[in-house]
Amino acid sequence: MAGFSSSSHYVESQKQFREASPLNLRQQVICAIMAGLGFSVFITIHIFFTLVTLDSNAAPNIPSTDTLFQEHEPALKYDILSKANEKWPELIHQDQNISNNAKKFKEFGERFFRRTSKKFQQSSVDCSALYAGDARSVRRAVGISKVLASLEKVKHAKSERTVKLKWLESIPRPPKLVEREVKTWPTWEFQRLTNLWYVRATRNCERFIQTRGYITSPLTLEEEEFPIAFSLIVYKDIEMVERLLRSVYRPQNRYCIHVDLKADPEFLMAVKAVARCFRDNVRMSSERVAVKWGTFSVLEPELICMRDLLAVDSGQAPGLAWGWTKGGAGRERPKWKYFLTLTGQEFPLKTNFELVKILKAFNGANNQEGTIETAEKERWEVPPPHGIRPVKGSIHTIINRATVDFIINSPVAKDFLAWLWDTKFPDETLFASINYNPQLGIPGTYNGSDMERVTQFARFKKWYIEPWVRVCPSRLVVRDICILSIGDLRDLAESPNLFANKFFLDQDRIVVGCLEEKLFNDTRDEFLEKKTFSTEHYANQDFVINQVRTPL
Repeated sequence: MAGFSSSSHYVESQKQFREASPLNLRQQVICAIMAGLGFSVFITIHIFFTLVTLDSNAAPNIPSTDTLFQEHEPALKYDILSKANEKWPELIHQDQNISNNAKKFKEFGERFFRRTSKKFQQSSVDCSALYAGDARSVRRAVGISKVLASLEKVKHAKSERTVKLKWLESIPRPPKLVEREVKTWPTWEFQRLTNLWYVRATRNCERFIQTRGYITSPLTLEEEEFPIAFSLIVYKDIEMVERLLRSVYRPQNRYCIHVDLKADPEFLMAVKAVARCFRDNVRMSSERVAVKWGTFSVLEPELICMRDLLAVDSGQAPGLAWGWTKGGAGRERPKWKYFLTLTGQEFPLKTNFELVKILKAFNGANNQEGTIETAEKERWEVPPPHGIRPVKGSIHTIINRATVDFIINSPVAKDFLAWLWDTKFPDETLFASINYNPQLGIPGTYNGSDMERVTQFARFKKWYIEPWVRVCPSRLVVRDICILSIGDLRDLAESPNLFANKFFLDQDRIVVGCLEEKLFNDTRDEFLEKKTFSTEHYANQDFVINQVRTPL
């Protein structure tokens, strides 16, 4: 019995041990974890107070940047300065900032051009052959564009066009072979991007900017330090407007977009959606007007945008992000240097790098066509104030910041604008008259003796004025201006002008696509230093040599 009792006692004790042991093991694990956490916290606090003590002791002994360069060997300068900069951002040296920016621009450019290498390449036509004027390639491309135009007309019966096209002669039907080929292409290849498409696509701005191929870096220090201000006066065709914006966009530039008060509400909504993706350097105009051809309302959007663009640089425009006037490392953001006017049916012929080079070659001079010989006196009834001689020109202009400031803020300019209100075609009078009255003393205006021979570089245009000029490959004319098409590509490529006017996507999508391809290739090659650009032709112009200089 004793043996049995001891045996049963042993079994009972083993049972109790098995029931209790899991709990004891869990407790041991928890205790070990708590101990480990406690030790980690202790070590972290100890290290923190040690670093604080070291920093507080070291701070008074940190020398200035100049002292660092004097007291240490050249091989150690970079390391010492970088350590000091980690603790005191105000010690950042300007040369180092420039070097860092150049490195960032290079890294962005390498990624961008690698990622978008095929995005702007036209797959349906050979643009290089079109630029070379190859007759066979041109005939095929013209046939394709006509098929696309006919499909556009069928699919979008409610055309956005508000001006009447003049058909010079019947347009031949494209070959059946080309027509069948186009209809077999994927629908997305020449997809029409509508107002609704842009509203939806811009819900994710980061993705929109990346997939559409926007260049969000200055690419070069020279471009970063030379911002340009643009006005975009638009009223229809969101796809053409967005492609224009994309082609001239850089983060250092400023953009003001004015949408006609009569424009389709859906178009306005789409333009606003695109502008919102670029924060402060792409802004809608503070006011909108209903533009009517031949009246002061044509000029008014430009005046609104000039005023808005000056306000943006001064940090006074509503809705600006805090610190907008500051650039990298707290440096003052460079103010824009020149103001360029654009409309929604235009496209650049030069890269941003080339625009900067050309404008710097102007050396502060304005470029504006002007004539007195053909200035119609019946456009006004009374002479202008302040002895200003009225000159006929164009609303397409390239003017410096000082001229914009004069037009917006000078009492003399305000009186002249009041006089212009009651004249015909004031948009053709303002910029030319301001530029060709040197007695006003505006830096950059013309003080030479032969305004009639001044070359204008603002626009490439083909005028169809019978019977003198009869060259219009598209056979489409609006107000005596030829609608540009594939047949104009060679002239466009060889033109020294900065922009071209006019393009209609619903009539010829290929010409704009080939211009985009060339701009992309030129931008890439300039970034990779495979292409150079000479400004000698621009720097030697009469209006550059004979300009009103800044008063000393």
